[in-house]
Amino acid sequence: MPISHDNRGAGAINEAGRLQALAELQVMDTAPEASFDDIAWLAATVCEVSVGLVSLIGADRQWSKARCGTDVESLPRSQAFCSHAIAQRDMLEVHDARLDPRFAAYAIVVGSPHVRFYAGMPLTGPGGWRYGTLCVMDTRPRQLTEVQRESLRRLAARATDLLEARRQRILSESRDAAIAELLEALPDGVVTCDGQGTLKEFNRTAREWHGVDPRAMPPSQWPVHFGLCEPDGRTLLAPERVPLARALGGEKVRGQIIVIRTPGVEPRTVSCNASPLTGPDGHSLGAVCTMHDVTVQARDSQAMEALAMTDQLTGLPNRTAWFAELERALARTARAGAAAVMAFIDLDGFKHINDTHGHAAGDEVLRQFAARLQDSCRRGDFIARLSGDEFVVFLDRADPSPLELSKVAARIHGALASPMRVSGFELRIGCSIGFGTAPGDRLDAHGLIHAADVAMYTAKRDKSLPFAVVHMGEAEDQGATRA
Repeated sequence: MPISHDNRGAGAINEAGRLQALAELQVMDTAPEASFDDIAWLAATVCEVSVGLVSLIGADRQWSKARCGTDVESLPRSQAFCSHAIAQRDMLEVHDARLDPRFAAYAIVVGSPHVRFYAGMPLTGPGGWRYGTLCVMDTRPRQLTEVQRESLRRLAARATDLLEARRQRILSESRDAAIAELLEALPDGVVTCDGQGTLKEFNRTAREWHGVDPRAMPPSQWPVHFGLCEPDGRTLLAPERVPLARALGGEKVRGQIIVIRTPGVEPRTVSCNASPLTGPDGHSLGAVCTMHDVTVQARDSQAMEALAMTDQLTGLPNRTAWFAELERALARTARAGAAAVMAFIDLDGFKHINDTHGHAAGDEVLRQFAARLQDSCRRGDFIARLSGDEFVVFLDRADPSPLELSKVAARIHGALASPMRVSGFELRIGCSIGFGTAPGDRLDAHGLIHAADVAMYTAKRDKSLPFAVVHMGEAEDQGATRA
């Protein structure tokens, strides 16, 4: 019997398509399910007949997913009323099968269970495919009432809904499996959590990067457990700064740079994008975060930044680095409520060395002086080459008393006590040292540099002074800084 392609009529034939759609349901020969059994029972009860079936029509047989009032599970398709029912759009009703030439010779009519009455409503999916029928049968001739027919139609629609729900579940499971496989293969890390902050998805890359598997824990513990740090690679992220936690709070995160520190592994710098996951009603379903490895780019960027902040001749921080660090140093000093002290150092007679021995020799003198200056300063002091033969030092946690500053000056002058060997010559060179100081409640970078500059020129003019000191504010009328 030709089978209709869609529910607009019975003219088109596409049995291969119908069988493919049926196969996609993966329902043939599955175990009984209460939801289908209930529909078969309701159909038989409402129609006041002995048998109710949810039947599916395969290539060569009819198979019942649910049955009420019979133990017959399967029939050859050639002996199935339902094979005729799916060939039409609406219900097929046979009042007396013994009087209908299409069915009079069927085995279930002439033999047990001696079917006389049949009514079957096609189970038609959204794509127009007719999978089978919801049908009722009886051993005596009869005719359904309009209410019974409508009941059968409605129950058939519910049976179809169950089949389509099965299809959607299979598709969803298939998609979930495909997504899980894709996530496992991704080179980027992917993590998700539910609306309560419980970690869920944690793909292979994320597991490798973190070195641990996820486990149930509150978001407040994520930074410590997973080694999540700020871009400096040392400071642990505050829990509210974790990209996934930010997204869980409703924020969209784009390009947040963090560092993952895993024991025994080089720190990894990653760029994070995170988004909240919400339901149709706006209710939080959780959040997702992707992490892209930018370790190489970050390392290159840091190297370029370091290059831009370094004096290429001496290897010391340059003028740009000095002003950036000075602001940070003054902020730290202000928080501590301490005084600030910096030294301004200028080499004496450096022009004569350049004029006499050449610029290559002058460069070597600058390199050797930078090394000696570093040796004479304390570990926390910040040293920079400002320009030419001018150097500056911010003295970390310095005591601004004359006695302590004299000790600093003595160490620097002592570093120059021995001659430098340059191009086969022994060259001696001295320096002028000026200290600028500022009280803890009046810290200002420009004013501090101005004071140190004025002090240095005071020492340069009076060669009897090993150093000079100018307090910020006292230098206002003593000349402008050249720094």
